[in-house]
Amino acid sequence: MANVTEGCPRALRRGGGSAERSVAASPPAWVLAPSDLTFLFEQCKGCFYRKLVLGRRRPSTPFPKIFSTIDRAMKDFYLGRRAEKLAVGAPAGVIGSPDRWVKSIPIPVLGSDRPVVFRGRLDAMVACDDQSVGVVDFKCTLPSDSHLPLFTRQLHAYAWALEQPASGRPLHVSALGLLCFSPNTFEANGSTGALVGELSWIDVPLEDEGFDAFLTEVVSLLEADPPTPAPDCHWCARADRAFILVA
Repeated sequence: MANVTEGCPRALRRGGGSAERSVAASPPAWVLAPSDLTFLFEQCKGCFYRKLVLGRRRPSTPFPKIFSTIDRAMKDFYLGRRAEKLAVGAPAGVIGSPDRWVKSIPIPVLGSDRPVVFRGRLDAMVACDDQSVGVVDFKCTLPSDSHLPLFTRQLHAYAWALEQPASGRPLHVSALGLLCFSPNTFEANGSTGALVGELSWIDVPLEDEGFDAFLTEVVSLLEADPPTPAPDCHWCARADRAFILVA
């Protein structure tokens, strides 16, 4: 893409004070992990605030190794295959660039003096036949699961990082989507077993204006007083108890 902003209503094309300010002169940026914009932000604004503003992360929880093994096996199968032959509606191109780390330049946010930087690792990209790229996230889930729309935030963050990278050549992102595997039967042949199900592509429309508005909400939260924790968040309750004991 010759011009990063051509045909792309990203932050650097906005009108107004924030957009016209030099990126180099921007205050320190909020560094956002695309994955935090999904469940962490949605589950508890208090935990999100603690991590970004206070640098206090939730304690890590054990993740069964079997799920990582399944994820790696699926990813190894997808890589090098044409996306449109795996699932109807997927962009025409070859799946590649697994586990790629991306980082954006500081991107201004409307209504704030502090820009944001996206930094994270995406599942894979589709090298599309028209020389653009698609951002794909692999899921083992039902396409009807109610939480799937949350991933539009994560995919948009990856797209913005690819189109406005901190280093390297900017890429033109033409598609976002989830490649979902929905197992429904189990088959065995002797001592070998396999889950069998359907692959489906959930297209995520590129909606920069909507994501722009969401970023304004995120940064407004970070720059305000600490939010009220979610009523059922035991992490915040535990952190508050620890603060009382220390005090």
